[in-house]
Amino acid sequence: MNYRLFLTLIILGTIISWVTWVAVLFYFDPTQISFIGFSLFYLSFFMAFGGTVFVIGDLVKAKLLKKQMPYHRLKTSIRHAILLTLLVVGWTVLKGYGLLYWWNLILYMMALTVLEFFFISSQKQRPHSNL
Repeated sequence: MNYRLFLTLIILGTIISWVTWVAVLFYFDPTQISFIGFSLFYLSFFMAFGGTVFVIGDLVKAKLLKKQMPYHRLKTSIRHAILLTLLVVGWTVLKGYGLLYWWNLILYMMALTVLEFFFISSQKQRPHSNL
């Protein structure tokens, strides 16, 4: 799959996710929906926000890191979009269930930071052999 097709599909999926999220906001009553309604709300928000962060992040990285290979840039953009989206959606889930305290938020941010450091450290450059 080429880069333009991939980016087009991500943008299309992001638009569909935003439309779904807005539809959930307008058509579901939060006092009467069940677990499925809340799951649809958070899942559509996760997909919409994640797609938006990915597209913006990838476009900014494409402008700033012109010499970086697209595969490495996409891999990093996807990882950063997922982690930032997990932070924002986790924040809203904690707030929605009345569990948003400063110590919970700090622990959550530390866990995501450790996860990012794990991914960074696992991308060690392997020495190339000259055969």
